[in-house]
Amino acid sequence: MIQVQIKKEPNKTTVIASGHAEYSVKGSDIVCASFSTLLTHTVNNCTDVTVNDENGVLKAVFTDSKRIENKTLLDAFENTVNELVEQYDQYITIL
Repeated sequence: MIQVQIKKEPNKTTVIASGHAEYSVKGSDIVCASFSTLLTHTVNNCTDVTVNDENGVLKAVFTDSKRIENKTLLDAFENTVNELVEQYDQYITIL
């Protein structure tokens, strides 16, 4: 199961993700592919973000989360993760 944690502070948002969806076999897992694409898109298009990926845990810290562009992308990220959880709650969860 993919586990996602979103920590919000006044001007900083931290996303921590770990695990595997195991919805389907490697290369055909639509839940994993959807989440990975969503997270990569958010990280690549926000400014002032640092990423640490160690031991299967990805931690992305967005230090200017109130900047309108970042806020828009982070809100979209959270909304889409919530949609994934609603549809595939056996494979992805928000902590």
